Amino acid sequence: MDTTEKKTHILIADDDPTTRKLFGALLARAGFEVWYAKDGAEAREMARRLQPDLILLDLNMPVMDGWQTAERLKNEPHSVTVNIPIVFLTNEDLSIEGQKLVKEYGVLDYIQKGVGNEEFILRVKKVLETIRKAEIPGKS
Repeated sequence: MDTTEKKTHILIADDDPTTRKLFGALLARAGFEVWYAKDGAEAREMARRLQPDLILLDLNMPVMDGWQTAERLKNEPHSVTVNIPIVFLTNEDLSIEGQKLVKEYGVLDYIQKGVGNEEFILRVKKVLETIRKAEIPGKS
């Protein structure tokens, strides 16, 4: 019997190295395997190649911002990235209109960067739990 559990892989896409390190360290301590991208273009390439279980995506990045990245990850025909869950990780306080756009872009949620460490981990785990329940037919 195989007792090794598959690690959950999370891709953090953010242009700020300090932000990547901070949130990456929190996720690693919580038992996740973390990969890093410095912009949206790199995030798209890594998502196609590595197929993470979740992408945490900053909204304001050079080269390609979070909105553009999410749209392309979700809408590229025949792409392996279409079903990868995305959560925005942002400093922005999204308006009602922005929150509606999040859903229209196929993004599951957004987390503000100022959230406490424990709350951050709880929110990530909640998203992953929701995804897993949706993947297992008959599980509630």
